[in-house]
Amino acid sequence: MATPITVGERIVLHLAQYSKHMNDFDAPFEVSQDGIGEALRISRAHAAIELKKLKEAGTVTERIAHIRAGPVKRKVYFLTEAGEAKARDLKDFANRQGIELSPLLDLRKCKGEELWAQLNPDSRALLAKAVVFRKPFKRSALPQTTISLLPEDKEGMVDMPPALRESIPRLMDRGALREAHSFAADYWLEEGDYVERLHHLLQANRTLEAQMLLSNRGWQMALTGGPELLASLKELDHVLPRYAREIRRVKGETALRNRDAAYGLLVAEEMLASGDADERLEGAALKGRSLLIDGKAQPALDLLLEVRKARSDPLLDCDIAKCYSLLGQKEEALQMVEAIGRRGGIEDPDVLEEVYHRKGQVLASLGRYQEAIANLSKAIGLARPGDKREIFKAMAACYEALGMDEKAREYNRKAVRRSGSA
Repeated sequence: MATPITVGERIVLHLAQYSKHMNDFDAPFEVSQDGIGEALRISRAHAAIELKKLKEAGTVTERIAHIRAGPVKRKVYFLTEAGEAKARDLKDFANRQGIELSPLLDLRKCKGEELWAQLNPDSRALLAKAVVFRKPFKRSALPQTTISLLPEDKEGMVDMPPALRESIPRLMDRGALREAHSFAADYWLEEGDYVERLHHLLQANRTLEAQMLLSNRGWQMALTGGPELLASLKELDHVLPRYAREIRRVKGETALRNRDAAYGLLVAEEMLASGDADERLEGAALKGRSLLIDGKAQPALDLLLEVRKARSDPLLDCDIAKCYSLLGQKEEALQMVEAIGRRGGIEDPDVLEEVYHRKGQVLASLGRYQEAIANLSKAIGLARPGDKREIFKAMAACYEALGMDEKAREYNRKAVRRSGSA
């Protein structure tokens, strides 16, 4: 889809959309150098060079103005009379040549149906692959085009406008949509993002590979996976027998970490119906923990104590202590917490982090905030990968209870971050 429309001419066409704002006191961001660069997917430096040429040619005029909702004044650009005439000529030329202008301008303002109708098959295939991505991806993963069809930032990453991610897939046939998701699944394999790979494998109907992925890496995914992973797991039905037990285990852990008690109980019943004694025990533990999330401390405690008779587990002890705390049995809760780890060290760093986190939560519920902070600090100090927001929130709550408002604010700020170094 070659086009003779130059970058300078794209700027003229872009500015033609804002001529009515020429005399406004507050100018739109889109007529600043940054706004022009962002809309046309070019660098600010490139926009400055082209604007200088257009200014020297008498096509644009420059002035200083306030940007809407901005604190400072900036240079803004509008078309001169000669520029308006040039814009009209460019539009006429594009119509005669059958050149689609929308993708040359601000992609964020394109309506999916209109953009799709303008594109040839090759460009449709490119756009289809891009819009199925839920997260930014490398522009280099897709072929280059002669028009700027994808919004690329200075790091070479593409993040498609949400409106296009929603509308374009509805215009695609099922085969093309599966092919696009299949491409994305393979991209995320190379990038090592298995949660995204799982999502796209399922959408591409590559369910066997999805099950194999969960069998091999599911537990690792469950330890750090958020609501996106949980949503994918809920879509997965008809699991092959050889993968079923491990996938139920992954589903259960993901439900717990996302505090989805209803789904945890559903998976627990499947595990309890298993013919395997060990899995039934895991199912009982999952049911107890799900009931605990649901605030049903007494039935949760009854189940967890039964499980404890059959196996030793420091995380299980933490949950039992939490049940005691919720039931007002503070001495039992404290005894249980203080006993955790006495009989031997915990070698798995993931388990150790979780133990410190849960001990901290129980101690905080008992009003022992300094001890809670000590345990939560140890959890953070392990520097394990994953989302630490819940630990930071617990730390903030403890400091707030102690009247240490500045420290509470510090950890509340950390809690808003996506993931967690301290």
